[in-house]
Order: sequence, then C-alpha cells, then structure tokens
Amino acid sequence: MGNRRGQTVVLAYLAVVVFTVLGGSLLSQSLTTHRHQQRQQLQDDVFYLAEGGLEDVIGRFAQAIANFQVEANVSRYPVSGSLVTTFSSGRSAATVITEAEPSPRTVPDPDGISVFVKNYHVATTVTHPAYPAVAVTLHQIVSRRIIYAFQHAVFYDGDLEWLPGPDMTLSGRVHSNSDVYLGTHGLLTVNCDYLRAVGKLFNKRKDSPGTPMGGIVQVKKAGTSPPHYAAMAGLDSSSPAWATESQTRWAGTVKTDVHGVTRRAVPVVGSIAPGGFYDTNAGMKVVNGTVSVGGTVLTPGVDIPPNTVTTSTTFYNNREGKRVRMTNIDLRRLAGYHDVDGDGVLDPPGTPGNPYTNKLPANGLIFATRNDALSTEQPGIRLLNGSEIRRAGGLTVVSNTPMYLQGHFNTVSKKPVAVIADALNLLSTNWNDANSAANNVNSGGPRTASNTTYNAAFIAGIDTTSAGRYNGGLENYPRLHEHWSGRTLSITGSFVSLWNSQVATGAWRYGQQAARSQYTAPTRNWAYDASFASGTAMPPFTPWAVEITKGAWWQD
Repeated sequence: MGNRRGQTVVLAYLAVVVFTVLGGSLLSQSLTTHRHQQRQQLQDDVFYLAEGGLEDVIGRFAQAIANFQVEANVSRYPVSGSLVTTFSSGRSAATVITEAEPSPRTVPDPDGISVFVKNYHVATTVTHPAYPAVAVTLHQIVSRRIIYAFQHAVFYDGDLEWLPGPDMTLSGRVHSNSDVYLGTHGLLTVNCDYLRAVGKLFNKRKDSPGTPMGGIVQVKKAGTSPPHYAAMAGLDSSSPAWATESQTRWAGTVKTDVHGVTRRAVPVVGSIAPGGFYDTNAGMKVVNGTVSVGGTVLTPGVDIPPNTVTTSTTFYNNREGKRVRMTNIDLRRLAGYHDVDGDGVLDPPGTPGNPYTNKLPANGLIFATRNDALSTEQPGIRLLNGSEIRRAGGLTVVSNTPMYLQGHFNTVSKKPVAVIADALNLLSTNWNDANSAANNVNSGGPRTASNTTYNAAFIAGIDTTSAGRYNGGLENYPRLHEHWSGRTLSITGSFVSLWNSQVATGAWRYGQQAARSQYTAPTRNWAYDASFASGTAMPPFTPWAVEITKGAWWQD
C-alpha cells in the first residue's frame, strides 16, 4: 500500500515536471512567435515608410528638374547628403538619387518627337528610431524622360477643354496632366498620333455635360498616311468598353489613365514672378518702363533710340473692365533701328548717323513687369513691331503680367520665339487703342480686325471652368478684343497652359452676348511649329516637361 502511494506521488511529481517543461516550452515558443511577429510588424512598418519616401523623392526630383532647381542631367541628387521625407508620425526616410548611366540618350517616340532619356538609381533607407537593428533599404531604377514643353502642339497641366464652334483642325501632339473634353458644333479634327490624358477623355462639355454640341470630333488613327480618321461618336472614358475599344478605333493614338499615362512635371507660376527663374536669368529687364542690362539702366536717346520703351494708359480691356497701364516695347527700336533723318522711316543700325546698336539680350531672354498700376488699372506688357525678331538664336519674352502682341509677329525670317505670361492677348494689324473702349465689334465698326499672323510658342494662364461658366477653351486660349468674323487669325507655334491667370481673372464672354462686347471669333488657321519637333531649334530657356517611369526594384 505504501509503495503504491509512493509511486503515485512520484508519478504526480513527474507529471508536474512534464507539464512544467511542456508549459515552459509552449510559453517560450509563444514568446518567440510574438517576438517574431513584433519584429515582422516593425519590418513592415519601415518597409512601407521606405516605399513612401521613395515615391516622395521621385516626385520631388521630377519637379526640381522642371522648375530649374537642378540641372536636367545631374549626376547626383542632392549633390551631397540625402533628401529627407518626414512623415506625420515623426519618422523619416533618407533618399539619394544617383545616375545609372553617364549620358542621356535621345529616343524618338513613335510619332517622331525626340525624348531625352537617362536612367537613375534611387535608394531609400528607413531605420526604426526605437530599434536600430530594424532597417530597410529599397532600391528603384527609374527612367527620367524629358521633353521640351514646346514639342507639343497643346500641353495643359490642368483640364484641357477644346470646344470650337466652327470647323477646326490642329496637328501635333496633345497632352493633358488632367482630363480632356472634346466637342464642336462643326468638325473638329485632331491630326496627330499622340492624344494623351493623365485623367479621362470625354466627348462632351465640362460646364454643361448634358448639353450636346451636335458636331463631329475625329481623331487620326496612328500610323496612317495619308491620315485616316475615326470619329469619337460618344466613345469616351465613360464607356464600359473604353479601355479596349479606344485602342482598336485609333490604334494607340488615344490613351488615358486606364492605359497608364503618366503625369509630367512642369514649372509652377512662381517661375515667372519677380525673383523667379526667368527674372533671375534674364539678359534684359524692363521694370515699369525702365530698361536695364546687367543692372545698368539703358538711357533713351543715349543707349537706345527714343521711344523704344514707353508707358501708356490708353488701352481699355473689355474682358477685365479696366484700363491697362501698359509698357510698350518696340522690338525694332530695341534692335537699334532709329529714324536718323526724321522722315518717319526707322533706319537700321550701321546707317550713317545712326548711333544705336542692337540691344536684344545676348542670352535671348527678356523679363518685363509692372508693379505701379493703380487699383482701377491692370498692368500689361505690349510687344510692337515684332514682325522680324533680329536675334539669330531667337527670343523669349516673359512677364508675370498679361502680355499683348500687336500686329504680325515673327513672320520675317522666322526665328524660335516664345512668349510666357500671365495671359496672352492678340491684337491685329488694324488695332487702335483709341477704339478700345468702344462697345462695338460689328463688321465695319471701330474694332474690326484684319488678317494677322503670329509665329511663336506660348505659355499663358487660363481661367477655370465651373458650372455654367466656360473658360473659353483652347479655341480662346489667345484673348481677342476685335471683330474677327470673316478674318483669319494664323498661328504657328505651341499652346501651353501651366497655371491659372493671377492678374487677368475676368470671365470669358463672347461677342454680342457679353455685357460689353469683347470680340467675335476668327477663322482659326492654327498649326504646330514642326521645327520644334527635334528639340534642336527651341526658343531660349524653353522649359522641360519631366516624366519618370519605373523599372527594376529590390530590397536590402
């Protein structure tokens, strides 16, 4: 009996020992599993932070190139140290971008436009602040693709609305970093192999989407010569079959968000402000009518001909409802032309008795502004006598105010020329300031236009469309002030919109429907300047549009 009790006690102790050992083992395993799960959670946390840092710096890199903060082919970004991304949690990621190839490559797009490509290696590291042993480095190869903004017939950073009333045809690539709205009352022909929207493409109005326009929008089928066109006929991003049917119908000409179209970084409006990139780099500045080069003021009658730059307040802008304090820049006089003998004819530099020389800036960049307009006025810059641009490498004129081009522009010995401004206003050869306030744009009235031609690339601000308020669309990108019906407005160049106008904010209104008559529409003879296509004959200081595409990635 005693032996049985003893055995029972021994067995009980053994059971306790076994259970204790098993319990300890299970506890140890549970603790190990917990620690593993905790470490895995920490690893996941730093991984996701590294992903966020990687994306952030890739976007910042593209924007820095587009806004002239770094050289387009920089070998390392930043030049030293690393770029830090700080998250709302207080944690941070450190990133360095280094070149993966020494030189850029010129790669033709399918439509023949030259794209400049260079590969970079992006490395982002995140270390957990409380657990230094928990760290991750993500690596990404990216392809930096840059194209000049003026290698597009049309480039919009925001929504592109293109809704002409009369028939209209335009060649050259079309890109929007947002949505595209196409429609017409007549026939709108998009004659290109490249129509892209980072957002969506619609065959309707934005301001009143339920209102049909009744016309035909046709787009070229890629690779066809002579061009073969297919109509939208209601097929757009709202159609269930859009992703596939759009590729069948236009053979790759048309692509939108569902086809992976990537946003291109572009300059911001601050680039045209005083103290911005263009002001800082200008070879000549015109401020409130005073001209300077390298900080030295040019004196009229001594350094430049009299009346080269003048100030007037005789222009009334009906759209804005204000008079304009205008700086008038005579490009012919700026090039040294002067009436030596008083016969009313400007004589060229080198003419006996003409003491003036060509003062167009050596680097081809003029920055002009006004900051003295009264509250009842708007500032403005007007270019006069610009039919010939007398600088071999062309010219770029930039202003943070609205700009006005009067008369034929760059039509003699055409050069690469650009105008970059808060808003673009075009005045025909028939314009007269004395008639600007007349409430009449009828044929034969005081504001009747004459056929006029402009050859230039443009970057200008637009207005935003809202319900019941159309911004005028691409067809009214240049702001007009005359009766153009039956007259032809010819433009060869590029139409780029990167910001909303900050100064000229008056609403678009048309013709006799306006409270004050503004203009009537011309026959639009508009074309892309194909000399920009190769990227080798651009206006001075043409900005980039920068795109980043991703390649291989790996993790340390």
